[in-house]
Amino acid sequence: MRLLTPLDFVDVWFKIKERGLYFVAKKLISNTEQRIKSTWNEDTLPSSNWWQVNKVRARWNMLITGDENTLYPDYFVNKYLKNKTRLQLLSIGCGTGKREIEFAKHACFEQVLAIDIAPKTIQEAQESAKALNLKNCTFAVADVYKESFESSKFDVVLFHSSLHHFSQIDKLLTRIRKTLKPDGLLIINEYVGANRFQYDKARMNRVAKVYQTVIPEKFKKRKFSNSIKKRVYFPGLLRMVIADPSEAVEANSILPILSKQFTLLEQKNYGGNLLTFALKDIAHNFNTDEAIPVLQKLFALEDELMKEENKSDYVFAVYKNNLG
Repeated sequence: MRLLTPLDFVDVWFKIKERGLYFVAKKLISNTEQRIKSTWNEDTLPSSNWWQVNKVRARWNMLITGDENTLYPDYFVNKYLKNKTRLQLLSIGCGTGKREIEFAKHACFEQVLAIDIAPKTIQEAQESAKALNLKNCTFAVADVYKESFESSKFDVVLFHSSLHHFSQIDKLLTRIRKTLKPDGLLIINEYVGANRFQYDKARMNRVAKVYQTVIPEKFKKRKFSNSIKKRVYFPGLLRMVIADPSEAVEANSILPILSKQFTLLEQKNYGGNLLTFALKDIAHNFNTDEAIPVLQKLFALEDELMKEENKSDYVFAVYKNNLG
């Protein structure tokens, strides 16, 4: 486990340039709860990460749904909810609500209730739902640890990139089981890799080698400074805790706990083992036709790495409540 790494100093330097010294200083003087909230409650600022690459998102769709143009909410509804009506969905940690809105577009849902601790993201979600005139979609500022939900109320519970931000996952999922109907379904689209991104040396060396040998320098320009990202760095534990104490805090326990409390119906692996850090800070360079051959090589190498490691850092999965 790495307490500090060169990436930590590089990242702090670029954060100061991008967001100002005040943003970084707040992380140092705030308490744990304040740091978590500030992570999700800051005004939306530009970044450059793997999920912003169009071909990467198309790859996810293909690996999850079997079609590059089909989003997983549509896939899930068509596979599991045909001919059902008046359904209730709860989303925990909804952020700006993009996935929840996709679910709410389906007539089978009488209500989609989505909660998050960050008022600014909830406001953005509310505005998006209003613009689409979605009457069955409610976004609310709420803390799942403090909320009490009615027993056997929801047909579907969704965690989209949020479950890995929770601690005491076992206790949380025990509560979720109770608010799900006995035959209810749980969806996750989650990071389930190493806690706080503390990878082993074999993984780090593999990603570093691919970065040096596969990605041409013209694709290594950082978004904000136009400087070249010379190498891949991985974050130290101290930086992770200071920046966002909730980030991937118990990520590698998610699947074992879910398998204990729920019945797995399907799991689709979509990687991240290589691409997450290989494309960090330079992803904006890959939304061009010129970048496609490089991406294809990276995709093939990530598939190879997933096969060798026999795991995927990111998964989509559907579970059934064991209370049924």
